[in-house]
Formats: sequence, structure tokens, C-alpha cells
Amino acid sequence: LLTADASAQHGLMRAGMEGSERQVTVVFIDLRGSTTLGEARMPYDVLFILNQFFDEMSKALAATGGHYSNFTGDGLMAIYGLDSPSPARSAVQALLGAREMLMRLDQVNARLKADLKEPLRIGIGIHYGEAIVGAMGPPRSQIVTAIGDTVNTTARLEGLTKDYNCAIILSEAAAKAARVNLAGHSLHEASVKGRVGTVAFYALNSVPD
Repeated sequence: LLTADASAQHGLMRAGMEGSERQVTVVFIDLRGSTTLGEARMPYDVLFILNQFFDEMSKALAATGGHYSNFTGDGLMAIYGLDSPSPARSAVQALLGAREMLMRLDQVNARLKADLKEPLRIGIGIHYGEAIVGAMGPPRSQIVTAIGDTVNTTARLEGLTKDYNCAIILSEAAAKAARVNLAGHSLHEASVKGRVGTVAFYALNSVPD
């Protein structure tokens, strides 16, 4: 996954990893209601709150083996499985990451209680599948990211947290890879733009054991 002006020497990524198709778990995180943060606040205050949020999300990724990929305005995209010897293990790590994110979000809300009109909320989409992973962008400022159906599907799943009023949308594929017990939880289906067929998922408010 290279830029148009890349040469052969750019074919290898940092740490010797080549751009390739591989099984990974992709996570999208979105901050709910972030547009209302600016109401009656100075820009500095808004940036302070957002920096607190993103700092804690980054720490959650670092603690659970996740790779920060892209900043998406009100949230971020992360990839699990870049360094895992077992691709399916990445789904377990992603669930642990989601649990860590929710825990750290509670800490942010407690810390900033006096500054927040209402607690910060997030939506998390998690999906496991094949994606093209590699370094993308200008040669001097490339980022390791992923593209493909798995990424597009994950973004769609994260958006569904609004429709289902839940914190986490976990695809059936990721649930099976992680071997989590979701007995008692309903399996839903939704269409994905540009994708033939539907994706099956679970709507959760906490990470199952």
C-alpha cells in the first residue's frame, strides 16, 4: 500500500513488515456529542477536554496491543493483530481494549465532572477479517493503516451504536474469533454500503468475559 510516487525502496515498512493482505481486528471509536462541547466554552477548554479523551484512548490501545492508525475527527481507528502470532488473538485484544477504553472514559468523566454538561460517551465498532495493511501517505509522513471491506464494515458497525443506543457493536466474526460467550444476546444484521449481503453483529453495553 504505497503512494503513487513511491519507489521500490519504499516497499518495506518500518520494522521490516511488508504491505500485505492479512487477518486483523479493526476498531473504530467515536466520541458522541462532541459538537456540543464548544457551547459556552473557550476553544482552549474544548481542546483540553478532547486531549484528555484522546490521551486515555491512546493509553488503552498501548496497554492492550492496539495500533493507533487514523484520527477521524471525533474519534479514531485502530488495528489489532499487527504483532500477534495468532490472528484470532487480535479479536481478544480488541475486546480487552474496548473494556480498557470504557474504564478510562469513566475516569475522564469523573475527573472532568465539573467541566462537563453531561458525561462523555463513545461508540465502539469491532470487526475481524482480512484487510490490506501497509504504510500509506507521503514518504516522509506515512502511517501504518488498513483498507478494504473489513475497515468499511467496522466503520458501519461503529455508526450503528447510535441506532442501538449501545457502547459496542461487535461483529459475529470478531465474536467467533475471540470465542466469547454471548448466550442471551440477540444477533442482529445490517447492510453495509458497497457490500453484497449483510453483516451480523451483537449490540453490547459492556465487554463480555
